[in-house]
Amino acid sequence: MALASIDSDDLTATAGGTEDVLSTQTDPGTYVLGVDMANLANGDTVILKIKTKIKTGAISRIAYEESFSNVQADPNKYSIPVAIDTEIVCTLTQTAGTARVFPWNLLAG
Repeated sequence: MALASIDSDDLTATAGGTEDVLSTQTDPGTYVLGVDMANLANGDTVILKIKTKIKTGAISRIAYEESFSNVQADPNKYSIPVAIDTEIVCTLTQTAGTARVFPWNLLAG
């Protein structure tokens, strides 16, 4: 599967548990979210989520969720591939620590 970047940016997280939306897409495809966690420090915790709709008119629900804490030995994190034909919403929530900047990239194929 060939992947190409369809959306990317740098997010300054809102520390304290606010869920920040990285990207919302509605084109059918298979998506992979990549986030650079190099700025995480000891005491920081971040949660990445991908929400999808199973069918048109459905409610967006969590399809992927992973939590990362403290300094990361391997800072580039990638989600599992998520296939959709309705909607995908990628979010980042910093639940602990000092607000950090997270470069991210949404790939699609």
